[in-house]
Amino acid sequence: MSHTSFQNIRGKFQIPTKRRKIPFVKGYANGTDVEVGMRLDKKSGRLEVFSTKDSQKSEFERLRRLDALFIRKNVYVFPMDVRPPQKEMSRFLAKMALEAIFARFDLVSGTESALEMISTDHYDNIRKWARYGNNFDDWPYHYRAYFPEDTLMEHPETGKWVQFGFGYDLLLTDHPETFFIFSYHGHEFAINLGGPSIKGYEKWLAENNYVSALVEKKGSYVHSLVEKGAKKHFLVPILKMPIGFGNL
Repeated sequence: MSHTSFQNIRGKFQIPTKRRKIPFVKGYANGTDVEVGMRLDKKSGRLEVFSTKDSQKSEFERLRRLDALFIRKNVYVFPMDVRPPQKEMSRFLAKMALEAIFARFDLVSGTESALEMISTDHYDNIRKWARYGNNFDDWPYHYRAYFPEDTLMEHPETGKWVQFGFGYDLLLTDHPETFFIFSYHGHEFAINLGGPSIKGYEKWLAENNYVSALVEKKGSYVHSLVEKGAKKHFLVPILKMPIGFGNL
């Protein structure tokens, strides 16, 4: 979660950590290897850029002086694309997938039965991959940016429009194979619990017109509109049109 792919989304939308800290956005000074961070200064209310490495602070200050003297124009680059390290992301998904399948077994059959089922050799491969990552050369996962990062959804308890953060579910295909689907601000990932292959999920997508198991298959869709010159996106029920959204 500390990788640029995720931290920068958290920083962009000011999403606090468990310790209630707001992550800064990671980047670098263009044309150099100087790593920088950007955050909102609580006192001034302005964005500030700073060096994230002690070993690079002197070089960072040198670049700032050159900029102040109009010798160099500093350009800071903050990548917002989601490209996490493949193996680390795969193992992260595998860990979440095991937790999700255990939670489902626990809900249906109780904790004791869930422990027995999750301990069977059927889950040995993905368990070893999540813990050690050394039983296969690779365990592929499927990724796509499915809807805009700033999409809003109706809070199930308050009814207020809030930003969609993350969601997950299990998908059982006709083959049968079980896939864990995880969505983070519209970035959707899928991993196979049974083995290192994603072909079954790709086939399911093709057979289902490439809809999302977490959106359309859950009875929702993303509705977009322009309000005061700005485009907004809302996750809404297929059979329910929110007030003020106009006609389809």
